[in-house]
Order: sequence, then structure tokens, then C-alpha cells
Amino acid sequence: MNRKTLKTFWGTWAAVLALALGTLGIPSCSAGPGSEAAQDVDDFNLPSVSGKDFQLSEYKGKKPVLLYFWATWCPACLEVKSHVVRLRRQIGEERLEILAINVGTGDSFERVKKYQTGHPMPWPVLYDQDGRVSSTYGIQGIPLFILVNKDGRAVYRDHVPPPNPERYF
Repeated sequence: MNRKTLKTFWGTWAAVLALALGTLGIPSCSAGPGSEAAQDVDDFNLPSVSGKDFQLSEYKGKKPVLLYFWATWCPACLEVKSHVVRLRRQIGEERLEILAINVGTGDSFERVKKYQTGHPMPWPVLYDQDGRVSSTYGIQGIPLFILVNKDGRAVYRDHVPPPNPERYF
């Protein structure tokens, strides 16, 4: 198999997996602001590869946060990265924070740090070493995106980035 065929294969496999997880009743949410489907989220504090710790509650009342759960070994996570970069260009850091949370499974902190050096993401990259945050948030299948509004409620949850996140602001 050549590289392009392999990439297409893994991208298709990841899409099928995401669809299967959705049909198995894995919780998802794409509610608008004020909707009863929006859920309060648990706070967390995780280290970043840059050495700074990030706490979700720091953003409450200030701006929405897009949580991007991913791993270095996940082809679909890497493929969707360009969409997140476009999203960052469309919506500036002053209006939306993006936090990339490496799920920790199969990745060491050093591997994530090395990946960020070679393939930088223009947003903070956090590491969930013990998988506590991933477990608390019910992460099953990656990439997974959770948009938390500035009131601290999850208003979007899916395996693709929100197509128009500003509608949830």
C-alpha cells in the first residue's frame, strides 16, 4: 500500500469507528446556548508541553474553550488538525481558546513534547498522563471535540470540529 492509500484507509476506518460509536449511544451534544441539552463540565488541571499548567475553570466567564482530544498515533486526529488550524485563523484566541488534550494512552509526555516540536500546533497542547480527564469526559474514540461555553457548559460534542462554533457563543 502506498502512503496515500494507507492514509485514506485509516481516515475511512476512523470515520466508520466514529459513526459506530455514535450509533452505540456514546453521548453527544450539539445544543445551542441555553439549551437543556448543554451539560456542566468538570474542571481539570493538566500540564502542557510548554511547562505551564492549564485549568479549565480559568476560562469560565471569560471565553469559550474548544477541547480537542487526540493522540500522536491517531491518523484521523492528525488529518483533522488542518481544520482546527483554519478554525483558529477564523476565530482569534481572544474569542475562543483551543486546548489540545493528548489522551495519554499509547503516548508518553516526551513523545507528545517531541511531536509538538516537529509538528507544532498553534494552541496549548496538554497531556492527560493517567487518563483521568479523558475518563471523566467519557472519551471513547478520537479525535473528539467538546465546545465549552463561557458559562462552563458543554454545548457541542462530536468527532469533527464544530462547523460554526460562533453560533454557540
